Amino acid sequence: MLPKTDEVRAVITGLIHPNRLGWMFDNVIPFSFGEASFELSVHDGQFNVLVVAKWPDDPATFLNDVGTMVQGCVDSLGFCLATPLRAEILSMSVEGRVLIYRASQWPDLLDGNSSSRVEGERLEPLTSAAINEPLLRLALADLRAAQESAVDTVMLCYRAIESIRQWFAIGSGEGDNDRKRSWQDLRDRLEIDREDLDALRDRAQARRHGGTLPVSFAERLEALRLARRVVEKFVAYRQSTLEAEQSQEEG
Repeated sequence: MLPKTDEVRAVITGLIHPNRLGWMFDNVIPFSFGEASFELSVHDGQFNVLVVAKWPDDPATFLNDVGTMVQGCVDSLGFCLATPLRAEILSMSVEGRVLIYRASQWPDLLDGNSSSRVEGERLEPLTSAAINEPLLRLALADLRAAQESAVDTVMLCYRAIESIRQWFAIGSGEGDNDRKRSWQDLRDRLEIDREDLDALRDRAQARRHGGTLPVSFAERLEALRLARRVVEKFVAYRQSTLEAEQSQEEG
């Protein structure tokens, strides 16, 4: 491992999706933040970022920050073309050595199993709920986007939980008391601590209102874990409720 005080030269590589149309920039785009300087080049749907910087204390958060800058440049291209484009970082190499490889999967969110296969008995309740519950589909879509967008992770995780909260509000009004009751139902029935939800809400506030706030990799991980826990408990609660109703009908 390189000393943290040493200035290093690194190359960050990635793809721009959809990558079948050969996206490109005519010129290299220089940018900087902190004491680091960068040069972004895009050709044939691939990008390279040349980096000159001190070795970061938190490489994962550093990659998130770089990814946000790259995505902003790619969004600029997409804006001009009226096309949604997504930048995906694949790896970072330093002094010719690949030190970080970015896969799409988050092993830290899994229970020790990072394979691409999911047992049917685990997947079926989730797919059944997704087919029948529009609010869950919205929550899952937000969590997908939360894993991709560093700057939006916390806000999207909270919005995913808000979609689940809406399920508990079905049939009630939209007044303050109704909202409080639906949040209470979510916390009680899914056994989620209010302190955790409040902390996530406060952290998401700036982005929800159009602002921005630095988010570390650890904070992203914490937000995703909470939102995933809410989704998993909701699916289990919904399944048990349906089974109880079916049992009563048969009885």
